[in-house]
Amino acid sequence: MQGWTQAILWLSVGLYGYLIVHHALQAYLSKERARNLWLIAFLACCLIFSFVDVRMYQPAPQPPPNAYAYAVGQFVASAFCATLFVQILNDLLNLGLYRWTRALWLITAPLPLFALLGWIVAPTFEPRPIALGGYYIQADSTPLGVVYSVVYLLTFLGVFGVAFRQWRQRSLQDKALLSALSLMVPLVTADMLVYYGIVAFLPTWNYNYWVVSLAFSLRLNAQIYQLTSDLAQANRELQDAYRQMVEQERLSTIGQVVRGIVHDLKNFFNNVQSLSDVGMVRASKDPQFDSTRYFENIRNVTQQAHQYLMDLLAMTREEGEVELTEVAPAQIAREVERLSGARLLNPPVQIVNLIPLNLRMQADRRYLMQLFLNLTLNAIQAMHDWDGERRIEYAWIEHPEKTILVIRDTGPGMPPEVRDHLFERAITTKQGGSGIGLMLVQRAVEKHQGVIQIQSEVGKGAAFVCVFPAPPVLEQMQGETLVSAA
Repeated sequence: MQGWTQAILWLSVGLYGYLIVHHALQAYLSKERARNLWLIAFLACCLIFSFVDVRMYQPAPQPPPNAYAYAVGQFVASAFCATLFVQILNDLLNLGLYRWTRALWLITAPLPLFALLGWIVAPTFEPRPIALGGYYIQADSTPLGVVYSVVYLLTFLGVFGVAFRQWRQRSLQDKALLSALSLMVPLVTADMLVYYGIVAFLPTWNYNYWVVSLAFSLRLNAQIYQLTSDLAQANRELQDAYRQMVEQERLSTIGQVVRGIVHDLKNFFNNVQSLSDVGMVRASKDPQFDSTRYFENIRNVTQQAHQYLMDLLAMTREEGEVELTEVAPAQIAREVERLSGARLLNPPVQIVNLIPLNLRMQADRRYLMQLFLNLTLNAIQAMHDWDGERRIEYAWIEHPEKTILVIRDTGPGMPPEVRDHLFERAITTKQGGSGIGLMLVQRAVEKHQGVIQIQSEVGKGAAFVCVFPAPPVLEQMQGETLVSAA
């Protein structure tokens, strides 16, 4: 084998080997799997062709050993290269030539068998002198082989004609691909003229396949880069939309609790006004009246209002690290009952608090408030048009090592297909809801390393069982009942 033929072989092995590995990784990592696999098949056929083609270059005009097998392999590899070329170009440019492609595959499929039977390549050879020195041992084609060659040439030229017919509508990437592939036209024409002895021999086959392989690879890489950029942009838009959904859900929740807040603040201010009115009346009638007790009561009421507002402010802080303190779930349930406005509905929703007043647990008060509030509001909304019993219960399941809180309702419940996917994005049981509230519930539980379970059947309400790893603590209390019924 001469030095320049060895150079062609090693260049082909390096180029095709690199591209095969590259597109195998792309087929594994990207969504453009089919196109990458088609290109890998094309590159493999090109590599086979190059290996066989180099064997046909000889320093003397004698055929090499196994010359006929090489000639058959060369024809079959080039036929599959032509078919894969049409397949890939049709897919990349969306030419719509699916009937052409299927017909070409039907023609190519039996070709290996025909070649093995001797119907494509004749067992005769013609040595063709090469300007660079040596000879190229060219096999003769049978009449059927000539027909196959003409079919592939016409198909190749026809695909180019269809692609260029829509040149103005093509993208910049498509135009770059077609411009690069245009180099094939003179190369393929020269190859056909050489093959049939019309012009002197020019070894251009491998150059032709190099051009096609690089053009297809660059075009597919550009397309995957564009898809990756589009995916990144879509992901950013999705994140923005999700943040907007969270904000809308937060505003919706605020709107629902405003009525309860206004009601509670009105009670505080009514108490202050009543104490002030009574104190002024008594002071005007009795010069010796001691107003200390009235001022103390006014101070106590304003302190309660201040703490109430501070609790609301704490609940609306931005998300941060969990701040564990000792909290009383029954007290949080009381506050949520007021905030929810359930008693102001028509008809009202009854809330029953069965959590012991002396129960304590290590938790972040803000997240626990979010959990109770979102589940309560969801239950209220689920029972909006419910004709049955309208009741929400807060309960505690006694366990020596874990704190288990339950929020259940007597509403319409939910079917299994909704229940099993309830904490996924955009899954909700309420009309017009986004499902973000339930995701906030799940986040609140997970922030405490806990789990949440759902028990529900259609027409039998729903129960959310929140299991926290923190062990419960029951404090000794005097002068108060251990369970509060709100």
